[in-house]
Amino acid sequence: MIKRLVFFCILVLVVQCGKKDLQSELSLSIPSVPDGETNTYRIMALNDSIGTYTTILEHTWIGEVPAFALTLITHSTTGKVATLDSSFIYVSRNKLVPLSSFRFIRIGSVLTTTAANYGPGSVAVSTYRAGEEKQRLLPYTPKTFDNDELTFLGRALRLEPNKPAKLTILSPMGHPFGGSVREAEFSYGGNEMVTVPAGSFDCRKLVLKTGVSEVEMWYEKSGTKRLIRYRAPSTGITMELLPAHITKQF
Repeated sequence: MIKRLVFFCILVLVVQCGKKDLQSELSLSIPSVPDGETNTYRIMALNDSIGTYTTILEHTWIGEVPAFALTLITHSTTGKVATLDSSFIYVSRNKLVPLSSFRFIRIGSVLTTTAANYGPGSVAVSTYRAGEEKQRLLPYTPKTFDNDELTFLGRALRLEPNKPAKLTILSPMGHPFGGSVREAEFSYGGNEMVTVPAGSFDCRKLVLKTGVSEVEMWYEKSGTKRLIRYRAPSTGITMELLPAHITKQF
């Protein structure tokens, strides 16, 4: 199974080498982000610290396409069950168009893996879990983004009050098995001063709605526009930026 995933990953990168970047209709202003930027967040479930979420951003190339390589690593514990969730995403450096993504989630002893290859008109998704494998094609448009790049997308998204931006989110992992596509909407939620373990930041707030679910994200208004706080009211989960020298797992 591991050999098959490695072969699939190599195939994804080869296919992407000759692919032209797609044009996004969203209004983006991509900040200058340093190569190797690393941010760590504490994860809170209600008032309890249950883990950490770490993001690593690197500059790379996929063929002739300048790209960002995003690594997202979540360590968390619910009850006595430990979860390790790792995502690796490649997006174009000019429009944040998703190129490919890979995700590995281990909950207790159960491992689920996915690989998604974004091509013109469709996304090829391969999912493996507990001896079962599913491969399928999902629809793709210029306004489709990978679920795991959304917190990074918010850093570049420029919105006006009362003018939400519509987009499509592709989730290679989750229900149903094999991935799904859903419509979503980003809206501007105003400016707020936010205090987290890393300090106090003047932030702009974005709200992401998908169906009846809603997520709130606060980004610093200056500098590299980092994500400062993330809150999902429906689940009670909050993530807050930690000081750069703290990488402790809670």
